[in-house]
Amino acid sequence: MKKKLDLFDLILNIILIIIAILVIYWLIQLLIGGSPDLSQFNSALIVMIIGFLIKIYRESGVLKIDIKHTFIYVKKDINLMKNDINIIKKDIGSIKKNLKI
Repeated sequence: MKKKLDLFDLILNIILIIIAILVIYWLIQLLIGGSPDLSQFNSALIVMIIGFLIKIYRESGVLKIDIKHTFIYVKKDINLMKNDINIIKKDIGSIKKNLKI
């Protein structure tokens, strides 16, 4: 099942990619003695982690809703199978009566 990408997910993905690139760039600069402050790096890292948590929470909520809707169809299918089994039982019973087994 293909997931529909809505506007919120698109914006969140773009922000996360931009922040991830920024964090990697700042990390490289910090390692070679560059200009960003450690507080800027930490802030960007915290925002990136919070963004990932929001994304994961949102995806798990969408998955939970999808599973809930799927089980409605499973219930319908089980009821159809029960009806078919009852029809088969009646047919077998009538065949046994006709054959007098």
